[in-house]
Amino acid sequence: MKFTRNLILTSVFLLSPVLFAMDSDLFGECPTSNTSCEFYRCKAAQQPCGKNGYWENFGIPYCEVFVKDEHKFSPDSQIWLQDVRLCLQVRLQETATGLTCSKIKKAAMHDHVSCYVDTGFCNLTMREQFKIMWYLKGALRDLKTWQEAELLRRACQNTYFPQ
Repeated sequence: MKFTRNLILTSVFLLSPVLFAMDSDLFGECPTSNTSCEFYRCKAAQQPCGKNGYWENFGIPYCEVFVKDEHKFSPDSQIWLQDVRLCLQVRLQETATGLTCSKIKKAAMHDHVSCYVDTGFCNLTMREQFKIMWYLKGALRDLKTWQEAELLRRACQNTYFPQ
């Protein structure tokens, strides 16, 4: 009896890292925050897509650079950065669970445009918009990023010049 109990306890202890990295349905949602990038690390553990997947190749690095350099932006842009960070995390929490890695990236990129517009990117000065885009220049190697940037440009144009 004691051997069986010890075997069960040892098994649970050894399996606990695996269990805690399982799907969010079992252990709750990843924590969203307007000041941190923990959400992306949590999602990368729950839905591993590797170094080229959205979490590790886009979500974590860009979130971290904006958090690190947030103080370099205007006060309005700092507020926007926090608002958009939270918006992106909340939307991805809703849309990414259970998707394949390629679909996570598509959903995330689509969420970027709507979150940018919904949180007031179009109301920032052109200088601040350009500065934000400059930080994202590495992502422009991907055609999908260019397509999303064009959708954002159109959305901002419609904000200023409704048809």
